[in-house]
Amino acid sequence: MIEVIDLTKVYGSTRAVSGLTFDVKPGQVTGFLGHNGAGKSTTMRVILGLHKPTSGRALINGVRKRDLRDPMREVGAMLDATEVQGGRSAFDHLQALAHAGGIARRRVVEVLEEVGLAGAARKRIAGFSHGMRQRLGIAAALLGEPGVLILDEPVNGLDPDGIRWLRTLLRSLAAEGRTVLLSSHLMTEMSLTADRLIIIGRGQLIEDTTMAELLSRFQGDVSVRSPHATRLTGALEAAGATVRRAQAPGASTPSTSVSRAEGELLVTGLSAAAIGDLALVNGCAIHELTPRQASLEEAFMEITQ
Repeated sequence: MIEVIDLTKVYGSTRAVSGLTFDVKPGQVTGFLGHNGAGKSTTMRVILGLHKPTSGRALINGVRKRDLRDPMREVGAMLDATEVQGGRSAFDHLQALAHAGGIARRRVVEVLEEVGLAGAARKRIAGFSHGMRQRLGIAAALLGEPGVLILDEPVNGLDPDGIRWLRTLLRSLAAEGRTVLLSSHLMTEMSLTADRLIIIGRGQLIEDTTMAELLSRFQGDVSVRSPHATRLTGALEAAGATVRRAQAPGASTPSTSVSRAEGELLVTGLSAAAIGDLALVNGCAIHELTPRQASLEEAFMEITQ
């Protein structure tokens, strides 16, 4: 378990983290979200004993990181996959870590296989792609088979197969009862991976909640496609709904939107059932009627304004 208790970290005149308190419990993947500069990396570094807190505490299994009896077997972390000696091979890098932690050589072989680097084990890290370095960093975090795992932006640089592999791995580790804290800016992937969310802004806690509870608070719209879109729009607005035309295919869209079919309306303020009843009364054919839940990205952007 990870406990952050009234944590404050100040660098000169900059307060990076301010009175932050949260727990990360075993048996689930906890997503750690915030804009750049929100204090996520600072918090992780304090948890791992790399930075000393100005005040407050950050504990792993009830003690500070430096007081763990067998740290590599209790906590694994990846904060920056580029912080490795490029002249070493992947095997030698992990072997050096294993030797320092009293971990058997066979575990190095196992973890290289687990992260998909067995075929590149003897290659120099300097020739690795960013995605391969990410996999190596994850391998180092897994080396001691720790009960607590802390990963900062591990998805960066991974291809689609790698992203799916990592998602499956993290969820399986949580299912085994391990504690997983995961930071990422990729909201879609976070929504597929995390069970719980810690959201911070300007070094302070904004949300500590489950994924399902957070998304349930943000009403989505209803996608309606009809050949009588203009007539239906008038009826919907007269009933108090807000209606906007969906983006036509091929048109320029914001990053959070997708191209939509011509004649599709996005409606808020009325349920799908009410829209269907209203369309029937007004003689409007309906070709699609789909309630849409707000995405994690939409919810995140709204609560962090």
